[in-house]
Amino acid sequence: MTPRPMITRPSDQPEPLAILLLPAALEQFELADHARELLTIPRVIALEPSRHRTPRLLRDAAPLRQARRLRFPGRPTVLVVYHPEQYRLARALLTRYQGAELWYVRRDLDQLGPLPSSRAEELRELDELASERATPERMLSPELDSVVAGSRLRLHLQALGIISPHPFVPGGRAGRLSR
Repeated sequence: MTPRPMITRPSDQPEPLAILLLPAALEQFELADHARELLTIPRVIALEPSRHRTPRLLRDAAPLRQARRLRFPGRPTVLVVYHPEQYRLARALLTRYQGAELWYVRRDLDQLGPLPSSRAEELRELDELASERATPERMLSPELDSVVAGSRLRLHLQALGIISPHPFVPGGRAGRLSR
């Protein structure tokens, strides 16, 4: 008789998740194909930014509050940042979820178009912070062949259990009935 899968009660170890921090709505995002490919994985979730621009005075405090209020159906293990501006929220989530990793899809900041000098300087600083935190082996470039970049990230997601043969059961663990 073949073992039947069963769902156990929530365990001390919640499901590992990958969180994509998108700089725009998915439909308006220039790297949407890359994000959509990752979103086919059941344990990958995308967060779109607020439609309202955060006042400059609150740009560092708002992500901390947002990170405290966000509830996930598992434990964020990998955060993928596509734009330097999303690093603030990533930093807050990394503080909240100790041991989570940051992956950064780094783009040339000149591709973002003309920006006021203060805004450009702010983005350069956030880009530098994200680059330092992500480390070279966790940096992806959109200019790279998406298959190569995607396969490196996918292999890592598989090693962490985010890509898993077991079904995704938020708040529970799927197991096998042993007989």
